[in-house]
Amino acid sequence: MSSPAEQFPPDPDDPDHDARGPDAGAHEHAHRRRRTLQEQARTTLARKVAKAQKAHRGIAKANAKRARVLADLQQWSSDPVNAKLLNPDYALEGVRGPVLTDAQASPRTIAAWEDQEIARRTVISEVACALHVADRTAENLIGESALFAGPMKATLTAMSQGEISYRHGQVLMEQLSFIPLEEAAELEAELLPAAKDLTVGKLKVKARRLREHRHPETLTVRATAAVAERGVWWEGRPDGMGTLTWYGTAEQTQAAHDRLTRIAQSTQDAERQDDNIPEDQRRTISQICADALADLTLDGVTPTGTGGGIHGQVMVTVPVLTLLGRTEEPGFLEGYGPIPADVAREITGGAPSLTRLLTHPETGAVLSVGKKCYTVPADLRRWLRLRDGTCRFPGCTRPASRSEIDHTTAWEHGGPTDYDNLAHLCGPHHRLKHQTLWSVVQEPGGILVWTSPAGAAHRTYPETTLGPPPTLPPKHAPSATPTPERPTPPSGPTAGDLPGEPPF
Repeated sequence: MSSPAEQFPPDPDDPDHDARGPDAGAHEHAHRRRRTLQEQARTTLARKVAKAQKAHRGIAKANAKRARVLADLQQWSSDPVNAKLLNPDYALEGVRGPVLTDAQASPRTIAAWEDQEIARRTVISEVACALHVADRTAENLIGESALFAGPMKATLTAMSQGEISYRHGQVLMEQLSFIPLEEAAELEAELLPAAKDLTVGKLKVKARRLREHRHPETLTVRATAAVAERGVWWEGRPDGMGTLTWYGTAEQTQAAHDRLTRIAQSTQDAERQDDNIPEDQRRTISQICADALADLTLDGVTPTGTGGGIHGQVMVTVPVLTLLGRTEEPGFLEGYGPIPADVAREITGGAPSLTRLLTHPETGAVLSVGKKCYTVPADLRRWLRLRDGTCRFPGCTRPASRSEIDHTTAWEHGGPTDYDNLAHLCGPHHRLKHQTLWSVVQEPGGILVWTSPAGAAHRTYPETTLGPPPTLPPKHAPSATPTPERPTPPSGPTAGDLPGEPPF
């Protein structure tokens, strides 16, 4: 007996006609295979996302653990007994008086730090060097950790369990730190459930809105206090670029952005109507805004008369072959780093004066500094400034131009005022060297080896490799008469060996 399918031929208009054709089995097999491969891909995707989620939760747990450890370190160093033990004076018979500072001028004195300040600075610098972060970053980490381990234990617990990220915790801390502790505990309890589900950006908006209703002070009072924090910051970026940040009132910054945008829009309209400008050279709104800001900032004249181009003092090192246009070897901008050859030539061409510093085109060794720049100490300071580039404490990026010159081996202890015993230190790290248990020695080539109070060694290297500066023939000058302000050290250098105003 034949089947119904054999008795009735397939209808060509039937949508299932192909499935019932002779290739139905092959189509069904291919369909099942594609579906299987898709399910496998979805399973693999889920597995890999789960791994990323687990790693993300692990980061939160590790950050929570770090917070507890740093909070414990901060609490230990705050103990008056431990703070006293971190003071170098504890092991001495007497107590040191005021300390000398200021490398560029006549010696002046500053008050010594108290035990608690020495302990605080010691812990910050130790953590910064151990974690390879800036001092300010280490200080913020320690401060945050103390808050997490103190009034924000619920947030710390959520991080320890991987329920929220460290960034979520920072958002909560940022908002809770503005209100009283009793209010903060209630707000934390209200925000934590949301923090487990919201993104950082959404949480920030929600937390800011709730904090606004709970803050004991009006927005007017807080805005008045916030104005005092206004400022401008610069940060170097790769490829010869930099970022300038202006922190000001909302109405000022928004109005400035609106003005720049209007300038850019009108300029772009004019450029589009100019057929002489190639299409690939037409600027975007963002590019015109940046150019307009540069023009207004550098050339715009204010009521006080400032403006008219760049007048700040900068130091640019340009290889002589680059200056002559024979090579494209980058120049070097102090406080930033390498800059394009054409930019270095442009800056050099507009400089009111130049300091001749010829270097070997291959080795970079100093060949000459020129006779007119040979005087001491100005030439020695300039040479050290070029060599160091920044403060020579580990991790510090403050430019040498805003730092002080320090004798690695103290002058009063016989340390000579010579290039291989001098280095730039910013004010805070200069004091750290002299008022804490940090110590430093200088190796050949200007390498500084710092030893922390915990015994860790950290090396810092010069920014520019230079040979020793040239020296004048020795002069037979009478020795200086010792004075109460600056006694001549028994085994130290004589006056004829030192600059007129010796560095620190």
